[in-house]
Amino acid sequence: MAAAVQALNKAVQAALQDGANMGASVGRMVALGFPPTPLAGSLTEAPFDFMSDTLRGMRGIMLDMLRRPEKLLAAERVVLDLQLEFAISFAKATGLKAAFIPLHRGSDGFMSLPQFEKFYWPQLKEQMVTLVDNGITPVVFYEGIWNQRLTYLTELPKGKTVGWFQESDIFKVKEVVGDTMCIMGGMKNSLLASGTVEQVRAFTKQLCEVVGKGGGFVMCTGVGEMEGSNLKLVRAWADATREFGVY
Repeated sequence: MAAAVQALNKAVQAALQDGANMGASVGRMVALGFPPTPLAGSLTEAPFDFMSDTLRGMRGIMLDMLRRPEKLLAAERVVLDLQLEFAISFAKATGLKAAFIPLHRGSDGFMSLPQFEKFYWPQLKEQMVTLVDNGITPVVFYEGIWNQRLTYLTELPKGKTVGWFQESDIFKVKEVVGDTMCIMGGMKNSLLASGTVEQVRAFTKQLCEVVGKGGGFVMCTGVGEMEGSNLKLVRAWADATREFGVY
């Protein structure tokens, strides 16, 4: 037990130091004229995801929706309040006005739209709106495919959130929520791993011209981890973005 407590204390100190280093790095970059990275801030989850990831598990929460829906909703309320308190306190303590929210269970295929409307979206929407009301920018990673759920996102405060899309149809994303949020993503990781320079340049040009039209677009891969990417193709992507991504 003593060894476990000591190890936990070391982990806590490392986490605190990591946060301090991040804040200092962001401060230096801001002083040089660079905006803070959208991922520099607190880390929270949608209430349903928090319940699923850390408390009930996938099987447990899917059964909860059918067997004890009211208890699940009540638990999500508690989780939502706790995470909002954390994110707001974090922003006040560090000055980092962003909250990263990776979404795990809300994408197409995990649940029906009626279930989404009851157990997932209202809680997530309240979470984002409350963050915005407190001067915090939600940076939301819409993991998987959200093609069937994009219209819900138009209910968010306009120009106040960032949506990073993994595998959704990025052109449909632009069409539906281009006036609602800043869009991140677009470049396919698979293309940077096994495509050709010509394919990368052509797709980058299309992204800049279509998704980047009118602004509000951050060129990015669908997944942040780029292990397996071909360096030659990454360079071609960067060069093409500089060439075509000019307003």
